[in-house]
This record gives sequence, structure tokens and C-alpha cells, in this order.
Amino acid sequence: MDFNDIKGVFRQGELPIESVENPYGDYYIVKIKNDAGLTWVPGEHGVYTVPSKHIEGRKYRLFSVASIPEEGFLLIGTRTGKEISSFKKALVSMQPGEKITIRGPFGWMKVKDETSPIVMFASGVGITPFRALLKQLEFDTRRPVEVVYSSSKYYLFGEEIEKIVQNNPVIHLHKMTSREETTAKLDELVDQYGNTAYYFNSGSPAVLKSVKKHYKEKDIRGKRIVSDTFFGAK
Repeated sequence: MDFNDIKGVFRQGELPIESVENPYGDYYIVKIKNDAGLTWVPGEHGVYTVPSKHIEGRKYRLFSVASIPEEGFLLIGTRTGKEISSFKKALVSMQPGEKITIRGPFGWMKVKDETSPIVMFASGVGITPFRALLKQLEFDTRRPVEVVYSSSKYYLFGEEIEKIVQNNPVIHLHKMTSREETTAKLDELVDQYGNTAYYFNSGSPAVLKSVKKHYKEKDIRGKRIVSDTFFGAK
């Protein structure tokens, strides 16, 4: 996707940074004040630019919004990687009050109905859109929600998600550390819910391709599989 293709198509807001946190390693949480009164559906993502900074290379990134409108702010969860890009270096060095521009939010990773079971699979920082979906479903007890969260070391938003799970008996969190145990848990949930559930997936392109193929081999229909790639990965 080229930024010029979407420029001007979606609503835009220029919003001030509230804080930038570095909770662990190369994980960052960027909190943005919603001074422009933007609204969005949990699970959507936006196109972000930093007009005040000199950026080498690609001058925009797509990040999922990890918060819900009722919270009054937008959250971005990201990792910089070992070789930080010019964009992310500028992003994580922003100070409170500095402005960031967002186009959107928009997207397709949204709750589909009021009763279908939901299986969420997140790989690493792919948990970002699920933080928003779980905030939306925090007090909803009409359907089971299974969260399979795979990470080798650190679980971004882990404490918040655990609190949501503790307060809602139909939301279950499964923390995984290996590919083998993750696959086994997903197989278990597929056997339990079959095509009555929607299967939401968020992670790197390679991981999502593998998971989608696995679901289809287990006879899960394509319309039941909803995937969201790490748009802002690099």
C-alpha cells in the first residue's frame, strides 16, 4: 500500500503525544491524547505519520489501535527490533505534547456478531488489536472468548488482559511459549468450537500464513478466519 493511495481518503487528526513507555526490551507503548474526538471500532488500525520529524525511507506506518474510544486516548503497541527504522526511532523518542498525525482508523478485525464464540491467536506484539477487542468484551458474558497468546519472553498488555479474564468467567487466557504447545491449544479449540466460532489472528505474515493454512486443514471455513498482519513491523 502506498501512502499516496490512501491520502485524503480517510478522516485525519493531528493529536498530541501523552506518553511513550518502554516496559520491556524493545517493546514500546505510545499513548496519544484524542483531542480531535476521533471515533473507531475496536480492532481497527490507523495510518500514522510524524510531520515534525525527519524520516528516512517510508514515512508512515500502520498500527492497530489498542484502546477503545471510551478510554479517551489511542494506544500503539510496537517493537523496534534490533535495527530500529528511522520512523520508529522518531516515534519512540517523541515527547509529551509533540504531534502525530493519524488517518483512519479503519479495518476489518471487528467483533462479527453478539453470540458466536471467538478464538483469538496473537503472536508477540500481535496482541495489540486484541487489547481493544477484549476491552470491548470486558463485561460481555454472552459467548466464550479464548485468547491464545504466544510469546517467548514478554507479554505486552499481559497484566491488563489477566485482570479482564479474572473479572469475566467466559474469557480464558492461554499463555504459550512454544510453537508446539500453541498448535496443540489451537487444535483443541478447533475441536471444541469448529465452525461455530470466529478465529481472529494477529502476527507476522509468515505466522498468519501458517495458522490460516492449519485452520483450513482442520476444515475451518475461510469466512470464519479473520487475520491482521503486523503492518508497522519495520
